[in-house]
Amino acid sequence: MNDLEMDTVNISTVIYDTLLNESMDNITEHLLKKLQSYVNNRAINDSALTVLLLAYVLLILAGASGNGLVCMAVARKPQMRTSRNVFIINLAISDLILCLFTMPFSLVEIVLKFWPLGVITCKLVASLQATSIFVSTISITAIALDRYKVIVYPTQESFRPVHAVCTLISIWTVALLLSIPLFIFRTVDHIHVGLPWLDSVDYCLERWPLDHGRAFYSVFSMIFQYVLPIVIVSVAYARICRKLKNRMATNCSKLEEKQERDKKRVQKTNILLISIALIFGISWLPLNILNIIVDFHYTFQDPSVFRIVFACCHMAGMSSACSNPFLYGWLNENFRKEFKDIFSTCYTSFSYNKRSARGETTESILLYSRANGNKTGRTDIRKYDTVVVTTNLR
Repeated sequence: MNDLEMDTVNISTVIYDTLLNESMDNITEHLLKKLQSYVNNRAINDSALTVLLLAYVLLILAGASGNGLVCMAVARKPQMRTSRNVFIINLAISDLILCLFTMPFSLVEIVLKFWPLGVITCKLVASLQATSIFVSTISITAIALDRYKVIVYPTQESFRPVHAVCTLISIWTVALLLSIPLFIFRTVDHIHVGLPWLDSVDYCLERWPLDHGRAFYSVFSMIFQYVLPIVIVSVAYARICRKLKNRMATNCSKLEEKQERDKKRVQKTNILLISIALIFGISWLPLNILNIIVDFHYTFQDPSVFRIVFACCHMAGMSSACSNPFLYGWLNENFRKEFKDIFSTCYTSFSYNKRSARGETTESILLYSRANGNKTGRTDIRKYDTVVVTTNLR
């Protein structure tokens, strides 16, 4: 029995028991009290709601900030728009969609007892979330395969822009095709209640034309979104680690100091590659397992317990949107350099505005900027001179 069936039975039972056991004077008061969760449209209690709101807000802010930095780094520097960086940008864009659109609406779906946002939103939330997740995992797989090709077969033809464009189109096309069943079969069921304070409720759910259609789709999604990517990523990075180890073994003639430095670099690379595979596997495993179990055998007697368990598994999967900017952005030397430049520019601008507001002179502001390691160059100094013309200094 799903949430819709259980809620329908609960509403009917509450109304019947109240009419049967209470006098007419007390019917309205008792009905309102027993149906309060439906009237307030709340599926979980206050304490659980507070924890979930805090956790989701932190995830959304962290994921949006990290992925926004990745996109900003590429937007501000043409040198960063390389063919290979397109996979990292594609990953950041898909994770931004997860953070800014699907995560807030998923939280709404978890917290509310019924769906008040209409059919189109019901369809878009699930399908766009699935599309973003598929794009994210396929991009992670593409990054692993690209690194494998560069390190294991360094003499092969380099990755060209036209190849990058074709690959991006293929990734989004495959992701859309894999998620389109959710858009087709997800709909809103309208249940008439007929009470003065609760006329009707709408439920956003999936109506599959086959028995256990949702369960089959969950298995299909787990294979293409989790099993295949984790196998490909693990094998690719294992081959890279082996290749780097063999390369170290063949370079025994190097000076001892350089050999030790190369050994540490290889060890750091191996740790990074293993961490990427482990974090990916750990993040998405709980949600995939829960979907399979629930679709084949729903064992939760209390719907609110299921919603909390689902929220925890969902947050574990969505946490990949926070870890990806670190794994593929900050640990990338070129991206890290751009991040530092962005932070330096923001800090310098903030310091300038703060000191300007205190009425300090132009010379002192420029000296302060240089003394604090301004890396923005002469362009920013000219910008300061331009700003000062329109700024009233005491």
